[in-house]
Amino acid sequence: MNKKQIELIEKNFNIEVTEKINSDIDVWLQYFNDYNSHTNLISKGDLKNIFEKHIFDSLALVKYLDLNKNYKIIDVGTGGGFPSVILAIFFRNLEIIAVDSVGKKINFIKEIKEKLNLKNLDAINDRIENLKIENVDFIVSRAVGRILKIYDFSKKHLNKNSKTIFYKSANYEDEVIEFKTKYNKKIETVSYILPTDEQHQRRLIIISEN
Repeated sequence: MNKKQIELIEKNFNIEVTEKINSDIDVWLQYFNDYNSHTNLISKGDLKNIFEKHIFDSLALVKYLDLNKNYKIIDVGTGGGFPSVILAIFFRNLEIIAVDSVGKKINFIKEIKEKLNLKNLDAINDRIENLKIENVDFIVSRAVGRILKIYDFSKKHLNKNSKTIFYKSANYEDEVIEFKTKYNKKIETVSYILPTDEQHQRRLIIISEN
């Protein structure tokens, strides 16, 4: 990452970007670009904004959570590793399970795990509903599907203190209304803006079990 990108992370998220973190991100990015050239992890057009739309966005979880604590997290539909791989690089204390039904994407995550020695990251090629019960602190899901559907498939992994967190764009209200028709649970929102030219508005939608 360049100096401006590091400053954006430190200013917006109060995260210290160490030399180790920056080096790992650079290695990951090179490997990601190489892999994406033959296996589609994200669209080619998104590569030029990979910091703003994917790295920065993944780290926005710290707007709600103190990720220096030892949480266990499942990332449902991790795709190319957002937010799972980015969080695993920045916060080695977290235990992260990256889940996706697309084998080529999980294969990439397994390879980058070995390349960067990310012992805090596990990658599983399966659907979330097929996994054994993991009893996690948080389930996160970014750009995968509707809130109600993901929650229904994932809820067996939650306990009474768990929370489910969805990364969403500005148009999320209908999904919350749909969720509330079935579940009476506390829902919070945290807003943030991506450092793109368009200043994209984003939100974390947090569902509490208690």
